[in-house]
Amino acid sequence: MLKRFLFVLPAALFVCLPSSCKSSDSGGSADANDAGPTEDTPQPPAEVTFPAGFAWGSATAAFQVEKGLTATDWGAWVKTAGKIKNMDDPDVLGPDALAHIDDDIALLTQSGQNAYRFSIEWGRLYPTKAAFDADMPDMAGVTAYDTLLTKLKAAGVAPWVTLHHFSSPSWLSDPSMADAPQAWERPEMAALFVEWCKRIAKRWGDKIDHYITINEPLNLALGGYVQGSFPPGQLLAMDRTFAVVKAEAKAHAQAFDAIHAADTIDADGDGKSALVSMAFHQRAFHAYDATNPDDVDATARVKYFWNAWLMNAVVKGDWDDDYDQKYDGPNDKLGDPTLKNHVDYLGVNYYSDTLIARSHGVVIPKINASVIQDHIQDSRPKNELWWDVYPQGMRQVLDEAKAYGLPIVITENGIADSTDVNRARYLTEHLQQVGAAIAAGADVRGYFHWSLIDNFEWANGFCPKFGLSAYDQKTKVRTLRASGQQYKKIIQAKKIAQSDLDVLPPYVSAPVNPCN
Repeated sequence: MLKRFLFVLPAALFVCLPSSCKSSDSGGSADANDAGPTEDTPQPPAEVTFPAGFAWGSATAAFQVEKGLTATDWGAWVKTAGKIKNMDDPDVLGPDALAHIDDDIALLTQSGQNAYRFSIEWGRLYPTKAAFDADMPDMAGVTAYDTLLTKLKAAGVAPWVTLHHFSSPSWLSDPSMADAPQAWERPEMAALFVEWCKRIAKRWGDKIDHYITINEPLNLALGGYVQGSFPPGQLLAMDRTFAVVKAEAKAHAQAFDAIHAADTIDADGDGKSALVSMAFHQRAFHAYDATNPDDVDATARVKYFWNAWLMNAVVKGDWDDDYDQKYDGPNDKLGDPTLKNHVDYLGVNYYSDTLIARSHGVVIPKINASVIQDHIQDSRPKNELWWDVYPQGMRQVLDEAKAYGLPIVITENGIADSTDVNRARYLTEHLQQVGAAIAAGADVRGYFHWSLIDNFEWANGFCPKFGLSAYDQKTKVRTLRASGQQYKKIIQAKKIAQSDLDVLPPYVSAPVNPCN
């Protein structure tokens, strides 16, 4: 089976294949760098503060928290043997969010949050191509989302709506036909997606001001076509991977224009109507061996592909068709007006650090690098999936994003921590780095913790617990964890002092992994 060699991320991606989700009781492995990367960010100030109007929220995604999404590619994927750990199924064990709207809004308000990022599922509203062509959405789905949006507004919680969070309607993506073009590979996908976004903006523009078109476009492509842990389950299909990423970038730009044209209503009275972005998954990167020029070069190459290529396209309009950073190819463009200035803010998802080698384990073709994300042998704490806890990386990615000159929102950041022993410190340390970035000039306007509630974490099923809240899988009763109370304290204070961290217990590093 495929060795786990890519980023193992929660709402993001690169959950390992079930057969390769192995952990040990030690903090490292033979695949890790003995020395570990150097800490290379400045110490945060003794106290950091957050501006007025800051968006304090948490996030979910439809397929991860809802039930009944059978008319999607992921709906078929979870029913396919060997794809999901323990054959976990959202319809059986999930939190059933649309049936518990009041309960989830209570979690938000009890913890002082004023924003909620969630997705509206295309396959729920239009389960068939005929329904989409006739613009006859499923009215039960319309009613459910309308109820959620109405009740969020009544509670003073601003909706931040994602329009594509990994899953596609089954009439556009069928994992049983993996060799055929799927979803973003299909020539009609862009126009259909743009129409989907336009319809949502037109229907609910009076309730929504903040949109995310596509969640983590690179992760979606690499999961489906390199690692094979997402539909359609292809391995190392690099040409298809690059085609998907390019299609997503161009479709986003068109959807950006369509949303702005359809939604001119200022839903929350702050003087702005639609604000549109993507959720870019940004990583901290270090060379496996900082003294090896090949590893250093590979790190720069991967960092460019992962952290810069897509932002350059939709912010600057710089289209590097062959990913070589030279912009001298026949299809390369600088300042393409169809792409340039097609985000209103930068949505940044951040979780952890990554080691890059020219050749250490599986080498990804065309990228020509090995990627090591978990079981890194260093002195850092580990979460339950053996990823490094590395808050300094938050500052690194924010400093990189600041250079684009746009407002920034942390659209995801979180930790797998089933016992909630580390989440309060993790959340506080990462927000401290956000505050430090703000003090250094980054225009950060919000933070969304992943996740509001424990949920279906893709191929890892329900084992990793990322929620500020837990729920009973039988009764669906929600319980705000202690880390949710810590979040509330920070929100109320609008600042973090070093003394706030000093009173928190130290990390329990590399705990026994409940996902074994």
